[in-house]
Amino acid sequence: MKLKLLTMGVIGVVATTFADSFEDDVINVKKAPKFDISTVEFKKVNVYPQATVRLNDKNAKSADIDEIQVGSVYTGKEIYLVIKWKDDTFSVQPKLTTNKYGDGVSVQFPVSYGKGKTLPYIGMGNEGNPVVVYLRKMVENRDYVKSFVSEAFGSLTEQRDNTFSLEMNYDKDKKEYIAIFKRVVKPTDLKPGIIPVAFAVWDGDSLNRGGKKNISSWKFLKIEGVNPDKSYISYLSWGYGNIGDPNRGKELMVQNGCNGCHNYADQNNALPDLAPNLSKIGGYSNPVYLRESIINPSAVVIRNLNINRHYDKSQQPDKNGAYPNNEMYTWYTKDEKGKRVSKMPPYNYLSEQDVNDIVAYLKTLK
Repeated sequence: MKLKLLTMGVIGVVATTFADSFEDDVINVKKAPKFDISTVEFKKVNVYPQATVRLNDKNAKSADIDEIQVGSVYTGKEIYLVIKWKDDTFSVQPKLTTNKYGDGVSVQFPVSYGKGKTLPYIGMGNEGNPVVVYLRKMVENRDYVKSFVSEAFGSLTEQRDNTFSLEMNYDKDKKEYIAIFKRVVKPTDLKPGIIPVAFAVWDGDSLNRGGKKNISSWKFLKIEGVNPDKSYISYLSWGYGNIGDPNRGKELMVQNGCNGCHNYADQNNALPDLAPNLSKIGGYSNPVYLRESIINPSAVVIRNLNINRHYDKSQQPDKNGAYPNNEMYTWYTKDEKGKRVSKMPPYNYLSEQDVNDIVAYLKTLK
């Protein structure tokens, strides 16, 4: 049965159902008395190299992994996620090594979700909208399984969590990984009827680690027999389908000076790291997040993590001879209350159609 969705525009209601295209991001969760991997039905999920973070490592490269397969089962107490992906190399990080890295996988959920809640930033959450990240890495002689809470780059905090498990095994004949994630869920977890989830994979052979990984957009777990909250679905499903003219959206971005700070597609004249790189933004960002970023960029303020630091040599160095960071490359300022404010101005003066056209173009950047 297809979800029939009424989507909200920036102003008013768009009388269009986007059921088919939104379902591309919906993962149906089968109810069963117990978990049996042989009964799991898989769905393709595309993953993209994260372009916001770049490493000071010329040898690190984007992994040749563009899709994973995901299936899910709910037993009434626990939710299972089975993740499969092809990887031609089996990479394990040796002990006491800084130039070799292991393959890995992570599963990410918002700490809070449902009616009235916005989606967190896909790159490990944002201030005031944290995520929980479950991580498994292939490390020599070590069972590297961890749980973290995060509010964006640089805030990853490990937590003790005995409510989950995450296994990861490699089939050398198929050249394929299979990971099984299990998490205890409470009735309150199911109340919204749909659960946002995101995935990431690391390829050790490509020297992937940290933010150098391939990520999905937010996907949505729909548990069999549980009716989603209509208002939450209306929010999540905004922007799916044909909402505007991407060619006009591209022109509008140039007209409004977006290419002065952001690099994307054939627009690459901005200084690197001056603002987030948008070259893959349509792959791992949901349409509603793109809309919010245009009309109210301070709603989600990203703490930029730039390992290739920019120094301001017009200032005095400290006692160790280090120059301070160049504030031009910081993505936010702080108001009188210490709250982060995006340096990007709000484009809330744009018409509804202008915003739709820009989002339609951003969706093509994959």
